Amino acid sequence: MSQTLMQHVLGEQWALLPKVIQRHYQITDGESSHLQGTMEIAYPRYLYPLIWIIHLFGGLVLWRGKAVVVQVGKVASADGSLDWRRRLNYSDGKTDYFRSRMQSVAAHELDEMIGFGFGLRLRVEVEDGDLLYRSNDHFWRCGRFSLSFPDWLLLGTAVIREHALSEESFHLDFSIRHPLLGLTYCYQGEFHYR
Repeated sequence: MSQTLMQHVLGEQWALLPKVIQRHYQITDGESSHLQGTMEIAYPRYLYPLIWIIHLFGGLVLWRGKAVVVQVGKVASADGSLDWRRRLNYSDGKTDYFRSRMQSVAAHELDEMIGFGFGLRLRVEVEDGDLLYRSNDHFWRCGRFSLSFPDWLLLGTAVIREHALSEESFHLDFSIRHPLLGLTYCYQGEFHYR
């Protein structure tokens, strides 16, 4: 089997990940994996207009909620990228979708594209056995033209942590903090394999 996206990005740090998190990313060349979990999604009410605009361009989950049932499918492309498809089902009957594509940029760096050329540059490392993503900046690309802008121009810096709970489940914690506004967006939950 050829090297997976995360093996390539993490290099020697890949071996430091617990097996349950390795399994999450152990796909390549058209293979897929599927997770299911329950999440809580929160952000301050006054930020709804900005979250709505970001969601319109393919980023973030729009609705807040508790005990949101989430199905996550990932497909590894032959070019080494990883396509994510997330479906969220709320207790009041609403359904939301969030898709993105990750690709390697350099050692410990990924780009996650969300749509209309917008994306996020992420630094990826293993810290105390957890998989840790930190945003470096945002970007917009159109053909060969690329424009980068700092995290603080939007909601702030994103930090994503995946922490093993058992051999079959892990905890995901995603938060965005702005230097002036504080915590602007977060979701967290527990996931297991289907």
